[in-house]
Amino acid sequence: MQGQPERHGLDQETKQQGLLPDKPQKDNFVKRSKDFIQGAVDSITGKDLPMLVEDFTREMTVVAEGLAEDQARLSDVLRLQGEGQDQLADKVRQVEKRMGDLERQAAELQKKMERRRENRPGLSQILRQATWLAAILAGAWVITTLVKTFWR
Repeated sequence: MQGQPERHGLDQETKQQGLLPDKPQKDNFVKRSKDFIQGAVDSITGKDLPMLVEDFTREMTVVAEGLAEDQARLSDVLRLQGEGQDQLADKVRQVEKRMGDLERQAAELQKKMERRRENRPGLSQILRQATWLAAILAGAWVITTLVKTFWR
């Protein structure tokens, strides 16, 4: 009998440490198992079917409304994106047109610059013009000297 009190003391220690399940836990497990089995039987027999259909319909209505709102928002976003793309395409066309105009102007300026470069006098042309100018001045001096000499 000495072994029994020790065993009883051991049982109390293990219950306090949570090693052995208490009776309420067993009852809870049995109750949950019963509820689970009853739910399975009810779904097979169709007792809760109208309530389940109502819940499903309610939830699907909420989902459908949410999808309709999402679709409306997406439609608005798509419309705005289309308008934005149209505006960007217009701007791109304007920029391309302006770029073509600038390229044409640059080509014209390049041609003018080349023509001026061709017409720009070189050293020999400057000397030729200076020679003509000197000849004109010398001729004017000679004429002036002759007029002064003979008309006196």
